Amino acid sequence: MKDNVILLMEETGCEQGEAELALILSDNNLEKAITKIGILLKFITAFKIKLIFPQDSIYGLMHVAVNMKNAEILRFSMVVSHNPAVYENSASMDWFSFEKAIFSYRLDTGAMEDYTQNIEEKLREHIAKELKQLPVISKNEIQEIISSFFNPVIVKAEIISEELNLTQFKKLPDYNKNQNETSFTGYDLGFVRLDVEILKDLNGKAAGKLSEGDVVLSVITDERDIAHYLAHLIGGRKDGSMIPLPATVKRITVKNDDFEIHLHYAPSITGIAKINGKTLLKVLETKNRPLWRRIMPW
Repeated sequence: MKDNVILLMEETGCEQGEAELALILSDNNLEKAITKIGILLKFITAFKIKLIFPQDSIYGLMHVAVNMKNAEILRFSMVVSHNPAVYENSASMDWFSFEKAIFSYRLDTGAMEDYTQNIEEKLREHIAKELKQLPVISKNEIQEIISSFFNPVIVKAEIISEELNLTQFKKLPDYNKNQNETSFTGYDLGFVRLDVEILKDLNGKAAGKLSEGDVVLSVITDERDIAHYLAHLIGGRKDGSMIPLPATVKRITVKNDDFEIHLHYAPSITGIAKINGKTLLKVLETKNRPLWRRIMPW
C-alpha cells in the first residue's frame, strides 16, 4: 500500500491523502486508482488567449496550461501574425482545437515566424516566473503579466479559461480507450512523417536485428513547427525541449547496410529513422519477450 501511494503521487502529482483515498476506493488496484485520480482531480487550467497589437495591426493567439497546485506551466504555445483572421478564432473552443489552430497559423504565410520564435521562450519564462509569485492565478493576473512583458507596446488580450482534470488533459479529444492509443480522427491532421532518431545503447540490440513490433526509445529531431506541435501531443516535448519517448517499430527497409526504420507514434504519425545496421540501439521491449510496460493508461 505504501509503495503504491508513493508511485501514485509520482505519476499523477496528487497529494498523499488523495493517493490513499484513491487506492482505498480502488481496492488498492494501482491502475484503477490512477484512472480515478485522473477523473477526480481538477487542478489544471488552460488559458486560451487572443492578442491584438492595435498600433501595429498585429494579431496573436496564445495557449497556457497551468498546474494550479504548484503554478507550473504544463503547456505553452503561441503565434503572432499579420493575418487578421488569426484573431477571428474563438477562444471558447476546447483547448486542443485552440492549440491546433495556433500551430496551423504558424504555418500560414502571414505568420511572423522569426518574431514568434524570438519571444516565445522569453514570454514563457516571464509568465512562469510571475505565476510563482501569485497567491491566486486568474484571467486578470494573466492579462497583467502579458501587458507587463510587452510594455510599453500596447497589447489587448481576450482570455477564456478552461478547467481540466488530469484525465481530460492527458487524454486528447476522441481518445480511444479500447485501443489505448491516441486518435486524431476529426482534427484533419493528415498523415505526417517525422524525422526521428533511435537512442543508441552499447549493450543494446543491433539495428539489423530489430523486428517489427519491437519497442525502442526515440527522440523527434524534426525542426518543423508541426513536428513540435505533435511532439507536445504525444509526450515527446517538455519545457521547450524534445525528450525521449517509446515507439513501436512498424516497418523496416534495407538498402545495402543502411536501414530505414518506421516508428509508430499514433494512427496518423510515423517517425522515420535512418541508421547503419550495426548500430546498437536502445530496445525497451521485444516482440516476443516483454521487458517494459507503461503503467499509465494514457
